[in-house]
Amino acid sequence: MNVEPGRTQPAGIAQRLLLVWLVLSAIALAVAAPRLAELNLRGDDALRLVQVRDLIGGQAWFDLRQYRIDPAAGPLMHWSRLVDAPIALVVLLLTPLVGQPDAEMAALVVVPLLTLGVVVAAVGVAAGRLFGLRVAGLAALSVGLLGPVLFQLQPTRIDHHGWQVAAIAVALLGFLSHDVRLGGIVSGIALGIGMTISLEALPVAAIFAAIYALRWMREAWEGERLAWFLFAMAATLAGLYAATLGPGNLSSYCDAIGPAHIAFFIVVAAGTFAATRSNRCSPGFIAAALGATGLAGLTLFGTVAPDCMRMPFGALDPLVRDYWYLNVGEGRPIWVQDPALAVPAVIQLCLALVACALMLRRTGCARRWLVFDYLLLLVGVTVLALLVWRSMAFAGVIAAIPLGWLVAHAMKRIESLQRPVAKVVALAILAIAVMPAIIIQTSAPLLARQPATPVGAAAAPARSVTDSSCRDKKILARFAAVPTGTAFAQFDVGPAILLHTPHAVAATGHHRAEQAMRETIAGMLATPDEAESIVRARSADYVVLCRDISETAMFAEAAPDGLAATLRGRETPDWLEPLSGFENSSLGVWRVRQAARKSIATPLMQ
Repeated sequence: MNVEPGRTQPAGIAQRLLLVWLVLSAIALAVAAPRLAELNLRGDDALRLVQVRDLIGGQAWFDLRQYRIDPAAGPLMHWSRLVDAPIALVVLLLTPLVGQPDAEMAALVVVPLLTLGVVVAAVGVAAGRLFGLRVAGLAALSVGLLGPVLFQLQPTRIDHHGWQVAAIAVALLGFLSHDVRLGGIVSGIALGIGMTISLEALPVAAIFAAIYALRWMREAWEGERLAWFLFAMAATLAGLYAATLGPGNLSSYCDAIGPAHIAFFIVVAAGTFAATRSNRCSPGFIAAALGATGLAGLTLFGTVAPDCMRMPFGALDPLVRDYWYLNVGEGRPIWVQDPALAVPAVIQLCLALVACALMLRRTGCARRWLVFDYLLLLVGVTVLALLVWRSMAFAGVIAAIPLGWLVAHAMKRIESLQRPVAKVVALAILAIAVMPAIIIQTSAPLLARQPATPVGAAAAPARSVTDSSCRDKKILARFAAVPTGTAFAQFDVGPAILLHTPHAVAATGHHRAEQAMRETIAGMLATPDEAESIVRARSADYVVLCRDISETAMFAEAAPDGLAATLRGRETPDWLEPLSGFENSSLGVWRVRQAARKSIATPLMQ
């Protein structure tokens, strides 16, 4: 199978991609159904819905503060309104018809599946242009075979990662386009949107830019692609910043696109445009021009935002770093992940790299450099995925096209086999190769180590908060019925409290409220007597603890005499009063007793 331009009819590919999207949507909906029925959302998904509710309830578009987190401060969130907009639109359109609760439920399904549709369409169209109709369908179907990709696109996943995957999928269309100007604009706009949503897309944009620069060194006219890519990206970043944060907002933060980032991209785009207009296009000149332009951009960036020249989380409080940041699995490298999830993903990426190498051997001269560039892109994003687990979905969407090509090529070989038994065996081997999770995740429970002995006689074994009942809306409804106040709670439970109750929380796992996070961790680790002053200083009315999740186990192991360990063992300090209704639940809720007033003795009182 040579890598030659596909000759697919638009109607034919549209029908096939629609069918693939319907199949993958059905699978994703079936997987997410239990969480959807219980409205058991992961932390960031829950907080995203809270943010949308606040927006619909009257909070200003440019106001991104979350007033029920650390109520005294109301930290400014770094999340983009771009992600809020489609969710809010679905809720607003359907609320008059079905009421807001059902409208929100619909948004939890419609928005992620819409994102899935964008990814399927972009991958399918890109593959169809290269290889034809059959590979287009199989490449689109491969999106559903890649666990990290489908995970970010399933119902209930309304946080920003799915839209970033979609942005990278659309950027592939520009990457593979023969029209250098249109290709640069498409990929620049797509990745500009991705970076506006979150800076997690910045390394991917850098990889695209580096490969575009290599193309320019090979072919003089490819400089136009890089120039238009950078121009479109800078314009998109500036326009979306004004649209989502306000045109007069000059505040700089290191964890989101701000004026310093926009200034950097404007300088780099202008310098690149100037370089492309010169008559010199030797590799040495291009490297020198891009190096000088990049240095100028970095100098301006460092001048405007000097604090952002270091790693974004480099200045975190040590307590927050050790007990929160280092335990956020999606931001850690591949070697600290659950092997049952990591190994299948690595196998699939390796298979995609092998497929790219085979494609390179089989392609004609006219397209060999294009396939080589695609291989470089896949290698670059794969390295990123190995270092940061959340980037595995980015690598997966790029791997879908070579995987689709490989499956199509293998099936063509299998069809030529004469013996039915040989066909069955070959199909089974192919299925295991492209879906290794079938074997690995099935055998994982047999290979898993026994959990450590829990702390305290009444303590439950630690588990993921997703598997715990602490976020169950029925259980939290009991907490919602008590007078509204502020809960001193773990980070993993905080978003569920905000979603299902009217209460505020002292902190959640969102780093802009770093001081509140530090004091929450310190309170959980402190002895009950020491924790009392910390809890009261946060003006907390309640203490909430989920006994059976890993966050609690971590606190209990680090401080066996601490507040978390004490409450996990179902002991209650004198300054707390347990609320009824939680006796048989993994979730414990205690009311903070009013502090006793100290009497002052006087001679007349003796």
